[in-house]
Amino acid sequence: MTTTLVSAVRRADRLFHHVEDGLLVLLVALLAACSLAQIILREFFSTGLLWGDAFLRHGVLWLSFLGAARASSENRHITIDLLPRLLRRRGRFALAVLSSLFSCVVCMVLFWASWGFVQGERLTGGKVFAGIPYWWVETVFPFSFALMALRFGGRLAVGLLEGTEP
Repeated sequence: MTTTLVSAVRRADRLFHHVEDGLLVLLVALLAACSLAQIILREFFSTGLLWGDAFLRHGVLWLSFLGAARASSENRHITIDLLPRLLRRRGRFALAVLSSLFSCVVCMVLFWASWGFVQGERLTGGKVFAGIPYWWVETVFPFSFALMALRFGGRLAVGLLEGTEP
């Protein structure tokens, strides 16, 4: 039972990795292409894409939040690791469990708050560019916080089931 659950969590994590990789590569390519098009159009034709700047701003936002989710999946997010260096194995394990639990709870709270924010934006009906509602591009907030909460929660579950540091 335990190994089945652990392998399911790991399979889901690998699936998230592939989806994130695809989104990040696509987003970087789109942002580079749009930036290049804006530069060429402005320099040589004295024009530009009307929606280009808004697309680039929101694309960077998506790239940042998806990058943060990816960093948390690889355990490369910002951490303060002075205390774990001073503790013995058992203390490090307890601290890692508490840290993963705290991170998961914070991400769930931020997911809930950002979900409310997106719902509020949906009700206002504002458009960002090309007829796309603001709330569509702001879905990156709850999406990335949910992904990070799942990652921290999955790491916590696997660590507790296997008895290793999350």
